[in-house]
Amino acid sequence: MKKEQFYKEMLYHSSLSPFKAMLKNGIISGDDYRVIDTILRVKYSPLFVEKSYQIPLDNK
Repeated sequence: MKKEQFYKEMLYHSSLSPFKAMLKNGIISGDDYRVIDTILRVKYSPLFVEKSYQIPLDNK
């Protein structure tokens, strides 16, 4: 793995971490979490994540 891709992986996981805690504590819903996860996946293109949360977004 190149340094740049490793950096993107770390940014994705560290960006998602607070939202995982919010989901666990009931602050955000599962739907909110999936939208946030999808946005972060598009932004960082992580390799080591499952595809299960990706949902189409209407960016109009």
